[in-house]
Amino acid sequence: MQVLHSHKDEITKFLRKEFGNDPVIKYAGSYAKGTMIQESYDLDIVCYFPSTDSRTLKEIHDDVANRLKKGYLVEEKASAVRILNLKGSTSLNDYHVDVVPGRFIEGSSDVFLHVAYGEKERMQTNLEVHINHIVKSGCVDVIKLVKLWNYRNNLTIKTFVLEIFVVRALEGFREKADLKRSFLKVIQSFKDEFESVELQDPANPTGNIISKLISPSHRILVVQAAKETFAKIEKSDQVELWKKVFRDDNGSNILQGPTPIKNPPGQWAL
Repeated sequence: MQVLHSHKDEITKFLRKEFGNDPVIKYAGSYAKGTMIQESYDLDIVCYFPSTDSRTLKEIHDDVANRLKKGYLVEEKASAVRILNLKGSTSLNDYHVDVVPGRFIEGSSDVFLHVAYGEKERMQTNLEVHINHIVKSGCVDVIKLVKLWNYRNNLTIKTFVLEIFVVRALEGFREKADLKRSFLKVIQSFKDEFESVELQDPANPTGNIISKLISPSHRILVVQAAKETFAKIEKSDQVELWKKVFRDDNGSNILQGPTPIKNPPGQWAL
């Protein structure tokens, strides 16, 4: 946890030196939502400029990327700049930090992000809405468990897609606190619905269809994995079968859930 704090502080100081106090710099992603797990804990940070910034979204994105390149090895993603060579990492594959540049929309907490490829060049969204949608869903613990299943089985479902799908699958489900029942319900939804599901950004339901991020071949891969998982454990409490589903070799009690990385008080603050 201290490593995450130190990286966030380090990158914040770097961006502050480059841009002063103009941008809002905050935790985002799994860390801010409380869904981060110990086996997969890459960090997301937003860098949002005021609505009065006259630059285009692409100019803002490119400026942040170019400044970061002065101090780091980076990779540009669709709407983020990924820092690969963090201090303390033993290799480029250890973990990374994604910095997401954006610009606030006047009179709103919504932001516009530049999108480097796809159907449109910008996306309207709201980080606070994302956080509240997940935190208040009652699904945080099962999201962590599904993330572990995703990670251990190398399914590479994008985190935001996974979180939104889990919340959708458990909407109206009254036993969310029961990890076994909740996990089975989600896996059943993956096998029955994931191939054709349409998932919307809760911050912009009509403008952002996030399920477009999933290719047809990837959908099929996830559905097949879900079918295999569901068939193994649907009617079984055998620990060995559950361990196989999670590719667990250390004898842990998987139904207690993966070890989370706990968020500090005031996670929405700088």
